[in-house]
Amino acid sequence: MRIRLAVPCLLFATLTACSGNAAKNQAADAPITVAVSPASASLAFGASLQFRATVTGTSNAAVTWKATGGSITAGGIFTAGSQAGDFQVTAASAVAPQSSASAKVTVTDPGPPPARPAIAISPASVSVQAGATQQFTAAVSGLSSTAVHWQAAGGTIDAGGLFTAGAQTGAATVTATAQADASLSATAQVTITAVPSAPAPAPRLFTSSGANWLYSPPSGQGLDISSILVADNLGFSLNTVQGFGYPVEYTDGSYGCTTFTDTLYYNYTDKICVPNPPNGYWPTLGCCNGTSNDGHLIVIDTKTLDYYDFWKLFTDGSGNPTSTNVGKIVSGNLATSDGTPGTTAALVTGLAGDVMPGELDCEDCLQHALNVIVPGSMNSPLLGRQGPPNTWTDGSVQGGIFREGAKIRFDPSVNVDSLPASTAVKAIMKALQQYGGLITDQTGANAICIYSDLKQQPDMTGQDLIKQHLLIYY
Repeated sequence: MRIRLAVPCLLFATLTACSGNAAKNQAADAPITVAVSPASASLAFGASLQFRATVTGTSNAAVTWKATGGSITAGGIFTAGSQAGDFQVTAASAVAPQSSASAKVTVTDPGPPPARPAIAISPASVSVQAGATQQFTAAVSGLSSTAVHWQAAGGTIDAGGLFTAGAQTGAATVTATAQADASLSATAQVTITAVPSAPAPAPRLFTSSGANWLYSPPSGQGLDISSILVADNLGFSLNTVQGFGYPVEYTDGSYGCTTFTDTLYYNYTDKICVPNPPNGYWPTLGCCNGTSNDGHLIVIDTKTLDYYDFWKLFTDGSGNPTSTNVGKIVSGNLATSDGTPGTTAALVTGLAGDVMPGELDCEDCLQHALNVIVPGSMNSPLLGRQGPPNTWTDGSVQGGIFREGAKIRFDPSVNVDSLPASTAVKAIMKALQQYGGLITDQTGANAICIYSDLKQQPDMTGQDLIKQHLLIYY
């Protein structure tokens, strides 16, 4: 009996033990899973983002992080690299590395950073004469509006940035403030200078009363020819000695003389011994390697005040005449001449009205009429009466608006100081207003040209404004 009772007990114990092992195996076979959040993200170069991992199927929540396209810390903070593209952030279970999950990371190039608001004023510094004006401009960037508010100390300024200097000399300022951001401003430094005194009247080169036309305004009624000149796109030019100007050489008469005749082109009968300039004869250069050249030159004897006017004088590279037979040679005296004789078509010397060195250095330095030539296509055969009495002209165009012996004049009602022109051009404008320009010859160019003894062109900014305000007096 005892043996029979023991068997069921053993069987029960065995069954019980078998039942307990089955439960433990089921727990051991449960899967371990990993989830990463966020599941996707987009980051710019260098930006960082916290990723988190959730582990199930085990009590150990530790993970190992890996990443492409950037770096990641043990705590899951990802920092994007500097290469654009699609990359991954991966978390793997620390106890079951085969269990992992990944998030997609798109790394983008953010481009240049947005411009910081800025303002600049131009000019940043400038000198302005008392009472004169100066235009300022302001450039605003990085704001929704480019409008500015102007303020000035030491003068006044309008809404468009035009500054008018006060009467007090010294330091002044102009400030532009952005209307969209009152904290954003820029300031220009202005130095207000005194208005220079007008130069004393220059001594007259031609002292005879017969030359008063050279120092007087045109007489009679002027005719406005501006619209014609603008319509014909007429140019305006200052002729220098490098081209078709009227150069001047000086001598005291102590270097001997050279006898010149003038039958090279016409049967003139002049025979004049010209006192030699100490540095040689240097007429105009013309153009086109000398194939087109008027060969003009004036020689002045500073002791006798005699002048000698050449046309078609040609010399070598040392200033020696290649021939003593020229196109024309005449002589006169500065104390007795009325501006004639000369070798221009109107028989006026190029010296009468020639722009001399220094006369364009200030706006009021040019104190005589100018000697001008006009397009032959617009030159009438009629004679003007504004200069010395003349009986000759090269003009041949019936109805032409120009006449040799007439004067052109820049409209005296125009305020030259307000015009956007260089000092040299303003000097020419003011001389044309006060004295006019005597027409003495014609040119094949479509331009009004002024004779000068200048070796190089000065700044001629604004010269095209002259034809817009031009009158003619016959």
